[in-house]
Amino acid sequence: MALDLQQQLERVNAKTTLVFEKYALMQKRLEEARAEVARLNEELERSRREREALELRIEYLTVSHTVAASGDELEATREMIAELVRDIDSCIADLND
Repeated sequence: MALDLQQQLERVNAKTTLVFEKYALMQKRLEEARAEVARLNEELERSRREREALELRIEYLTVSHTVAASGDELEATREMIAELVRDIDSCIADLND
């Protein structure tokens, strides 16, 4: 009976050692997984900031494209300004007379 008890204790001891080894391995894997999650979260945040900057740039480019005058509009504006300057010169000449 003492021999059976000794064998059972050895088996329990072996199984306990195995459980501790597996626990240590799982702890190591957990730490590796946490480090990977932290790295991926940092990469995700960097990607979010980059995306926001690009969206802002798109918005600026869209607004600037909308505001920019076409060639025809630019020429018409120049003609209008030239006409206004001639009118002002005419008014100044009339005031001097």
